[in-house]
Amino acid sequence: MNIFEIKKKPKRKRSTPVLERLETRDLPASLGPNLPGNHTIARDVAQFVPLLYPPGTPQPTPGEVARESFVAIGEGVYTVGPGAFNTQAYSIHGYGKSASSNMSRKARFQYVVNEPSTPGAPVTGLMHFLVANFLSSGGSIILDLQGPTGTEVHGLPTRLYWVHDATSGTTFTGVGTNLPGFNYFPSNYFNAKGTPANPPPGSPGVPPSSVDNWNLGLGEATFKYVPDKHPLPRTLGSGKVYVVFRGLINNSGAQNPIDKNYM
Repeated sequence: MNIFEIKKKPKRKRSTPVLERLETRDLPASLGPNLPGNHTIARDVAQFVPLLYPPGTPQPTPGEVARESFVAIGEGVYTVGPGAFNTQAYSIHGYGKSASSNMSRKARFQYVVNEPSTPGAPVTGLMHFLVANFLSSGGSIILDLQGPTGTEVHGLPTRLYWVHDATSGTTFTGVGTNLPGFNYFPSNYFNAKGTPANPPPGSPGVPPSSVDNWNLGLGEATFKYVPDKHPLPRTLGSGKVYVVFRGLINNSGAQNPIDKNYM
């Protein structure tokens, strides 16, 4: 064989283009299960109408009640620890990355609930839903919690009431006045034991007389606790928690480009 002989390169095989399968991806989150412009109606919220809009105040139409309806469900974990103040017997902290509502298909949540050390005092707390919509970021729904003792299961309160906090973010920011926020507890909407008062006890914090009190909101929260067989170290208890929030939030529908979903 001649060492100077130039070897011919082999012919390349021609390949036919094909489409490769990609891994599955979740669809972008939106404000609700339906297409934009449709607000899924939450059930069993009419019970809160006389609490938010007592006789003598402007009354919402059935369509407005449907628009204001709010429901959120989620599951997560919780831990129990000592109270931060001498008025608290113990505190419950919970969080979860799996939550959904008719205002946000995906959400995360975290909350704190304080059991009172004084007999007859109300249970207090706060819930924060951090929404995850692809059209907006930073949206948050903050709900102030209060309720009477007596609903405890495994020593943990299972049924509370909430009002919408004006410090919620983005679409849910409060822009009205006389909101029944935490600063009105218990003189407005709730009595000293944490039970809703109907009609509200009056001044200070009389029921708003204007429909322009955007983000007025009230509802109930239920917690189902499943304790761990062996609680986490350095806790008074731990386990799984399932939450359901239901009620009314009077969103204005004009504070954010994605507000058309509430109109």
